[in-house]
Amino acid sequence: MPAQCHSCGMPLITKKAGDCRGSEADGSKSEKWCALCYENGAFIGPDCTLEQMKAIVDNALKEQGSSKLFRWFAISGIPRLERWRN
Repeated sequence: MPAQCHSCGMPLITKKAGDCRGSEADGSKSEKWCALCYENGAFIGPDCTLEQMKAIVDNALKEQGSSKLFRWFAISGIPRLERWRN
């Protein structure tokens, strides 16, 4: 399984978009977080809640034309990602 962002679930590297990894404070590429969630060693939306992230992902996938089933599958996995586990 390809590596995915531990915040939103997006693949970190794709054929279409290329390298989507975020950046650490030292400028290196993150191995855990995508560029949409993480930049310069910090979350772009540090106050984002789990429910907000689910809505963000659902809306993004909807805009891309993803099916309802695919969107449900993607959203259902978000609570198991590292950022959201307590």
